[in-house]
Amino acid sequence: MKRRLSTIMAADIVGYSAQMQRDETGTLDRTTRLTTLLQRTAARHNGRIFNRAGDGFFLEFSSPVAAVRCAYETQLHLAEPASRQSIGLELRIGLHLADVIVEGDDLLGDGVNIASRIEGLAEPGTVLLSGAVFDYAKRGAQLRFQKLGERPLKNIEHTVTLYTVIGELGMQSLGTAMIEEPRLPEPARSERLVNSIAVVPFRNLSSDPDQEYFAEGLTDDLITELARFPDVTVISRNASFGLKGIDANAPDIGRSLAARFCLEGGVRKLGSRVRISAHLTDTESNEQVWAERADCSMDELFDIQDDLVAKIVSCVAGQIERQAEALARRKRPKDLEAYECLIRGLSYHRLGGVTRENAEQALRWFDEALDRDPEFGRAYAWRACALATVSEWTGEDVWDELMRAGKRAIELDETDADSHRIVGSLAFYQSDFALAKYHFDRALTLNPSHAYVVGRTGELYNFLGDGKTALTYLERAKMLDPFLPEYCRELEAVAHYVQGDFETCYRVVGEFSRLTRRSAAYRAAAATQLNQPERTQTAARDLLMLDPQFDAEQFIQTEYYKDRDFAHLLRDRIRDALSTVSVRLAG
Repeated sequence: MKRRLSTIMAADIVGYSAQMQRDETGTLDRTTRLTTLLQRTAARHNGRIFNRAGDGFFLEFSSPVAAVRCAYETQLHLAEPASRQSIGLELRIGLHLADVIVEGDDLLGDGVNIASRIEGLAEPGTVLLSGAVFDYAKRGAQLRFQKLGERPLKNIEHTVTLYTVIGELGMQSLGTAMIEEPRLPEPARSERLVNSIAVVPFRNLSSDPDQEYFAEGLTDDLITELARFPDVTVISRNASFGLKGIDANAPDIGRSLAARFCLEGGVRKLGSRVRISAHLTDTESNEQVWAERADCSMDELFDIQDDLVAKIVSCVAGQIERQAEALARRKRPKDLEAYECLIRGLSYHRLGGVTRENAEQALRWFDEALDRDPEFGRAYAWRACALATVSEWTGEDVWDELMRAGKRAIELDETDADSHRIVGSLAFYQSDFALAKYHFDRALTLNPSHAYVVGRTGELYNFLGDGKTALTYLERAKMLDPFLPEYCRELEAVAHYVQGDFETCYRVVGEFSRLTRRSAAYRAAAATQLNQPERTQTAARDLLMLDPQFDAEQFIQTEYYKDRDFAHLLRDRIRDALSTVSVRLAG
């Protein structure tokens, strides 16, 4: 009798019989798609499906770490909105490591039975594992776990210690895993990640039980969508829903889940209308850093859910990034980790068009991030972006270096929306608009709620000469995050210029809290187009105050319009504006 040591994954479809009764054909189609997902995910981790019966799957892995990663990634994938629409099925997953009997392609024995019993105790959408699997996974799976304790299993003589996966390990040491008891314990690490957030289950604040389901669904969507942002570390759904019904304040939640921020909210029915509120709290200071509420009719409730989630998620992600920047600025340089170097660089990069010193500081911080972590894909992407900004000031030819950095960013993390957005920008810098659109579309697919990515997509359409479409993207970006960097307002001004609405372009730039070379140049061109001498002279002086050596020809080399005749006309209108100042000064 042949035997071997294997990690067994047992997975069961939740509510399969009821779904088959309601829609047999549709359920079978969704099950086929689920099977394909399991096969592909298992194959990436050197696993295989060895048995399948109705609503159940059994998979084998030679590595416990690979098995846990496969189970976790499968549940994450099924929780995504696209998967909920295309597959629409939930799994319970149980894992166990044991000596099993090999019979052809099938596996038999207590190890398989125990995995099945563990799966039966799992909540929908979660992963449970035995202590035998945990002993290996805690050092290699890069996940955080919650200890559930000893549990008896049906028809199994001995009890089994069970653990559940509660999320990514983040920046914690790979040699230790975080284990939490089923209450509000002290965290295993002494310092919370500056970008970590726990989404507390939204509360049903009315007596209508139907709102309970909506509140839970809203919480699920917020967790899933926030997880798309690489700048945000989201505590897992399992850990967050463990807080349901527990009366704990933000500092307690932060300590228990090692979360720097806490997102809470509620759903209240008011007659025929519903009010949804949300607020973000810094768990260390207990200060509220953002709040929002929305009212709608009962009929509109589910129709607006996607837009509401997108807006909350984008605003919260933006607030977390801005708070993290402030924290990074207060730290001494020697205390900064790679991520903190990145966000400090971002704070300078966003002002890179204001002064050359800002652009060069951003580049230095991105280089520092790569010195600390040479495999940090996003740092490569932002370094390319910063280098392009520096080159706008210096006029140096850095295209080969830019493309190498962009390519390396995608190689290191193909799923990062920001990296695709930056590589897309590099593509239209080289007039490859088809490649640019591919990367922007990919970025939007990866994270449709990333306000900055949505806004920068507007820039692509500006350069394609389609100001109307650009404004559509920019309006959505503002809806997603009212606190967007002013750079996106600059893109809005450019879009109005592209459309030929020179009056609005001039007005929008005049509302900026600070001018950049680019916005000042477009305002000067717009004033010239309006044939208003006083405005033209004022705009030209503002431009020369920012850059006394401003060169219109050099400027349009970094305005990557597909229609170069349009770029040349822009150059001529800027030159016309500057000539009015020269004439005035000469007189």
